[in-house]
Amino acid sequence: MLLHNTWKGHYTEIREEDKLSVIKTIDENQLSIVSGGLMARFEKRFAKFSGTQYSVAFNSGTSSILAALWAVGVRKGDEVIVSNYGFEGTIAPILTLGASIVPCDIQTDTFTIDPQSIKENITSKTKAIFVHNPWGVPADYNAIKEVTSLPIVADAAHAHGAMYNEEPLAKAVTIACYSLGLNKLITGGELGCAVTDDIQLRDAMITYGHINRAPMDLKESDWKGNAVGLKLRPHPFAMALAMPQIKRYEEKKEFLIATCQSIEEIFKNHGFIPQQVFSGSTRVYWRVILKIDEQVYKNISTETIEVYLKEQGIPVEKNHYWPLLSERSIFNWEDYKESLVKTYTPKATVTVPRTITLPAPVILPNEELHRINDVLSGIQKLTEEIAI
Repeated sequence: MLLHNTWKGHYTEIREEDKLSVIKTIDENQLSIVSGGLMARFEKRFAKFSGTQYSVAFNSGTSSILAALWAVGVRKGDEVIVSNYGFEGTIAPILTLGASIVPCDIQTDTFTIDPQSIKENITSKTKAIFVHNPWGVPADYNAIKEVTSLPIVADAAHAHGAMYNEEPLAKAVTIACYSLGLNKLITGGELGCAVTDDIQLRDAMITYGHINRAPMDLKESDWKGNAVGLKLRPHPFAMALAMPQIKRYEEKKEFLIATCQSIEEIFKNHGFIPQQVFSGSTRVYWRVILKIDEQVYKNISTETIEVYLKEQGIPVEKNHYWPLLSERSIFNWEDYKESLVKTYTPKATVTVPRTITLPAPVILPNEELHRINDVLSGIQKLTEEIAI
């Protein structure tokens, strides 16, 4: 039987060099850093990693989104376009700034936001497009830019090292926001980073979230005061933990993509449709998402398939994005009841509940891949039993 820990136990995420990096910050009494030092080194390294000129570190991916949206001008009364296939934690910064969200539909092969739906939902109140890159698949940014010139803020929490049009994903957007939280592809435990090629936006993000770093670290801004928002700067331990992982990430990414593509191919041979990727793009994997082929499993519920796979030891996870974002309980919260613009997202409504979610292991032994295939070979018997 395949057990969940066997999908995670063949690659060592946190290594001795990572631990030593943290210990060094303790030995050097770097318990908080306002400017320079480790923070400057981390930001320089992450900017290079993401293919951009500037990066600003934060205490979480959520904080990086908050500062990025503020930097592009999102304020009370504005609207921000989002995908209805998403997580309430990523849109909480929009609500915190007093803006409303406008959920848009998805493209059913990639699960990324549908540019046509964006076009249909833009109004005079729209201030920015907030684009999710679900499970490591880059959205179609050229198509988005064809329908709007508004700032694009990318949620790249799943997309460390993903490429769009053969360039780093962050090159395609105004600001890209990365989570380096627990179990992310690069982790500092709790850590985030926003990257951009716009020096003024870099300054604006520091002005919002880095108490005592503004104004001394601002490069082009004429602001002479301290930060104007909450203190969002990262802890040195988190940056120290993440730094060595950035250096070796390309090796990890190569293993990750090869393993997850092998899993996808096995499932594809047994009536499941892998998440697609736009031509010229390279995805990474934070989860493996598979659509159920209705021609193969027309009369079998998603739950029945999930239960069968779990019983056979395949670690199926809950569907993290069902119900859709617009149906989440966050909009029952008193402060946010009026912060949701009602829209119609039929493709997401039909497609999302007919998916299977699996972990994305960096490495799986060949014998375990063979056992997955054996388990799926038996699923035909399940379909026959239900058809009777």
